[in-house]
Amino acid sequence: MKVREEDLRRELEIALSRKDSQPSCAVRLGMRLSKFKQLLRRARMHGVSAVLHSNMPKAYADSFKLDVVNSVLNESLTLSTAGARYNLNESTVKTWVRKYQEGGEALLLEDGRGRRGMGRKRKPRLEDYESGSIEYLKLENELLKRENLLLKKALPLVREKIRSRSRAESGTSSSEN
Repeated sequence: MKVREEDLRRELEIALSRKDSQPSCAVRLGMRLSKFKQLLRRARMHGVSAVLHSNMPKAYADSFKLDVVNSVLNESLTLSTAGARYNLNESTVKTWVRKYQEGGEALLLEDGRGRRGMGRKRKPRLEDYESGSIEYLKLENELLKRENLLLKKALPLVREKIRSRSRAESGTSSSEN
């Protein structure tokens, strides 16, 4: 469940002012206490507003990436300090700085999320083919072969389960006599 920004701000301010306990604030947010304490620590160091943009976006703004990299290169911030200031993981900052140093702004701002060339092929389904066509029959045959193989593998397990039940039942009935 995603925490609303205004709720997070309210609970952090309550915890910082010690009006209520940290566990109570975490419960109201529906968050683990350890996660809330981590956010609270960051709020103490950098202010509540630094914590509020922590819900990781799908992609960071180009200007944000450049600000982070410039703070490391120009202001001589360490990776961990920059990560804490901008509420980022240290490895993310390290990656952005490395990309900037290797290929400049172009490489940094390129959308490089996900694995290249590792896309999954969609499995063919019977509904994709016209009933009775060669492709349909080949796929149906393949599916039936797989199902048959699975049943062959499961049969010994089922037989063993039946044997163990019958042994258990015969053991209890003989102890009753």
